[in-house]
Amino acid sequence: MLSKDSSIETAKNTADNLYQLMELINSNIIDMDIEQIISLSGFCLDLSAQVSTWMDSEFARREKQRN
Repeated sequence: MLSKDSSIETAKNTADNLYQLMELINSNIIDMDIEQIISLSGFCLDLSAQVSTWMDSEFARREKQRN
């Protein structure tokens, strides 16, 4: 799980996983049950929130270092 203190490598891996999951959903959506779509969409939202939180934290850390 990606947290505010995770390394950039962990953030990159999480973003890559999100992309791959979204690509998988997109290429198979016609064959998926609605429950699968809802569940995987929720997982995508969670991963994107983790990446967003990490980016906010990293931006704040870098701004603090500059000042």
